[in-house]
Amino acid sequence: MALKRLVIISGVSGLDLSKVLELAQSLGAATAKYEDYVEDEFKAPIYHVSELLLVRYSTVVEKFNKAFEKMMKDLEASGSDAAVIAAHMAYYRRNNVVASPIVAHLAQLASKGVEVSIIDYVDDYYHILYRVAKRVASGETPGVAGFQVLDPLGVLNWRSTHHSIVQTLVLFGASLYLYASKHSRTSHERLLSMLLGLEPPSGGKYISAYISHPITIVRKKALEQGESLDRFRDALEIEEFKEKLEESCEHLVIFSPTTIDELITKPNSDELETRIERSNRWPHTENGLHEYPYPVDLRDEFFDKYLYPVQRTTMNPGYLTQLKASIEASIERRDLGYVSQADLIIAYRPTMYLATHMGVETEIKTAIAMGKPVYSVMPPDERNIAYRLFRFEYPLYSTEELLNLLKCTKGK
Repeated sequence: MALKRLVIISGVSGLDLSKVLELAQSLGAATAKYEDYVEDEFKAPIYHVSELLLVRYSTVVEKFNKAFEKMMKDLEASGSDAAVIAAHMAYYRRNNVVASPIVAHLAQLASKGVEVSIIDYVDDYYHILYRVAKRVASGETPGVAGFQVLDPLGVLNWRSTHHSIVQTLVLFGASLYLYASKHSRTSHERLLSMLLGLEPPSGGKYISAYISHPITIVRKKALEQGESLDRFRDALEIEEFKEKLEESCEHLVIFSPTTIDELITKPNSDELETRIERSNRWPHTENGLHEYPYPVDLRDEFFDKYLYPVQRTTMNPGYLTQLKASIEASIERRDLGYVSQADLIIAYRPTMYLATHMGVETEIKTAIAMGKPVYSVMPPDERNIAYRLFRFEYPLYSTEELLNLLKCTKGK
C-alpha cells in the first residue's frame, strides 16, 4: 500500500525516541528507524558511517539511498497508509554537522503530494549530555572524550543547525513542529494523532495551542523568597492550569515553553549554573517519556571522563558566557517557533504581579501579527494595568470561561 502520510520524529542524539515509536505503533501506524537500515547496508554502526560522509559525501550517499529504498518498501508492505520514522536529519562528527541524505528523499516525497510532517524533538542540553555519557560509559558507543568531544556548546550548535536543515523541508511542502520531550505522554500521543490524521476521542479535529505566561519574574520571586522553583506556588499554579486544559480538552495539543529550561543562573548572579537540581528547574510532569535524574553536575568527572574536558569548558568563565548567549538565542527561536506553529495562543496571567512581561508581550504581539487568535486569562484584580490601545487579544476572567470558549467538556 502506498504511504499517504509520513511523520518523521527527529533530533540530536541523546533524546531516546523509542517511546514515541511505541506510541505510534499503538495508534496503528507502521514504524521504522532509518539508521537501523543504514547500519545494515554498511554493516557498520551509525557513529562510524556518519563520519564517512565527511570523507566523500557523493560516494557514501549511495548506500544511504539504498537503505531508504529498503525501508520504504518494508513500510509500504505493512498494509498501513501512514508511517512514523525515527531519523536524524544531521549528524555531529569531529565537531562537524553534516546533513543526512534522508533530507533529499523527504523533500521529493513532500513535493509529490505525500503528507510529510517532521517533529523536531528537543530536550534540555544537560539531560541530553547525561544520556549520551551514560551510553558511552556502558559501551554502547565509543569513547568521545578525545577527538570526538561533545560538550554543552556543541550540543546547542548541533541542535540549532539540525533545526535549520529540517526547516528547508518546509519549502517543499512538509510541515514542521518543534517539540520538547518533557511534555506529558498525553501531549506526545495527541501530537502524533493529529499528524496521523486521527480524530480526538470526542470526535472532530485536534487544535494546537501555545501557552504563554511569565517565567523569568516567577523564577526571580522564588529566589527572593528562598523557595525551590519546582515547589513555588506561582510556578505550580501555572502548571496546574496547563494540566487542567489538557485534562478537560481532549482535542487540544499543548505547546509549553517551560518543557525546556536551560537558562538557569546562580542565586543573585547572572552566571550560568552548572549543577542543575530539580529545585532550580521549572516544574515538569512526571508523566512524560522518560525519567529525569537530578542533580546533573556539568563539572563532574563523569562528563570529564566520557564527553568533554571540564577544565576547558564548564569550568571556564568565558566558555559559560558563550554558552549562556547561545541558550538565550535558542529561547527566542524556540518560543516564537511555538507561536508560529500553534493554531491559537493562550496567555495565562499576562499581567501577573501587576506588571507586564516582555516575553509574554512579544509572543502576544507576534501571534496577533500572524493573524492568530489570542485568549488571555486575567483575574479581575490583574486587569487594571492592561492597556486597551493596540490590545487585540480576547480577555477572559477565568479558566472556566476559556474551557467554554474552546468547547471543552471533559471533567467539567
